[in-house]
Amino acid sequence: MSRELTRQSSRQEAGGNYMDIEVSSKDMIVRVTLSGLLDQAGLEKIISRVAPKLSARGCRVIVDGSLLTHMDYRTTRSLIRWNRNLRQFHHQLYLQNWSDYLKAILCMEDWEQELGMPIRCAIQETRARA
Repeated sequence: MSRELTRQSSRQEAGGNYMDIEVSSKDMIVRVTLSGLLDQAGLEKIISRVAPKLSARGCRVIVDGSLLTHMDYRTTRSLIRWNRNLRQFHHQLYLQNWSDYLKAILCMEDWEQELGMPIRCAIQETRARA
């Protein structure tokens, strides 16, 4: 099996809170699967694990949040900064399968505007109706 198809897992635990990161890549797609709690330290670990997989320009980075239970809202700014850095090299960052709860956290920091993604949150829908 080629190295780029090998899944690498990293588990970060502290005080009962954990985040599990699995990174795999194939062709020009890097898939990151997260579970547990995403915080600043976890995002830094994700970035450091993804960077070596971005060997060419124009890669897609797909972050699957289907198993995430919580995200520290302060991490959103760093996620936006990472997205901007990726765009400088023509990479695209996609958030896939994030719950409405996590989307609401992202909306608090204007993630929708940053990516131009149709992430909806109850706060925005309520404002639109008013």
